[in-house]
Amino acid sequence: MYGGGSRGLESARRKEAAIPAAAALQRIGRAAAAYFLPARCLACDLRPVERAFRGGVCETCWSAVPHPPDSRCRVCDEPLPAEGANRCGRCVIDPPPYRSLRAAAPYRGSARTILLAFKFRGADYLGARLAEVVVERLSIRPAAEERDHQEVVAVPATARSLRRRGYHPAELLGRAVSLHLGIPFAPRRLRKVRETQRQSGLTLARRRQNVRGAFRASGRPPRRILLVDDVATSGQTARECSAAMLAAGAEEIDVWCFARASRDDFDRDDSQFPVPGPPLSASR
Repeated sequence: MYGGGSRGLESARRKEAAIPAAAALQRIGRAAAAYFLPARCLACDLRPVERAFRGGVCETCWSAVPHPPDSRCRVCDEPLPAEGANRCGRCVIDPPPYRSLRAAAPYRGSARTILLAFKFRGADYLGARLAEVVVERLSIRPAAEERDHQEVVAVPATARSLRRRGYHPAELLGRAVSLHLGIPFAPRRLRKVRETQRQSGLTLARRRQNVRGAFRASGRPPRRILLVDDVATSGQTARECSAAMLAAGAEEIDVWCFARASRDDFDRDDSQFPVPGPPLSASR
């Protein structure tokens, strides 16, 4: 009887000890879920995230990512005011070195808020889903416009910028696009050889001067390259990167971006491109 009672007492003690441990594990699990899977959408901050592994953005915001306008420049993707036109005045007067620039969405609405979280608030895990949107929308083109790209290259950042942010949005997007397309990604094809000011807030002339000579191509690139960036504003960065790769031996450059800001967008004040805030979630 004594032995049985001792065993029963010991069993009870183990159960009592297990209760706090189980409660602690539950708390850790809930904290981890809140940390890695935010309860509210990163874009609208209103609706819950209905499905896991969608990048912390609700289905409504993903579905609301706007489509580009029908009337836009066939070269740089700038919206055109007149129906029937196919090139903007700038591309007629000063044609870019790239063949075409295309964006999956205009820089407004949920496209803007999702992109700001990706670029400035630590939501690096959004890159995979952004790449899905880019490939879904930009891979469907008329047969006459089909490109046989041989390499994917991302618009580069300087080492200082990379250290400050901890990741490079354009490179994350470029890597994910290359995986979707089955085209090799060349992470060191382009280098940014000097620091530049942020392009937002600068006039078109200042943007051109700001990035002139800031990029260099390494090695001999293949003939046809797909250059990837997260957002295009004036398109001047894409021009400089394309010129650097053409100078190194490439022959055709196409540019893909998630979003395209019109001139009305990038002529506004710099508040639309905020200083990086606290991370929304941990990197995954």
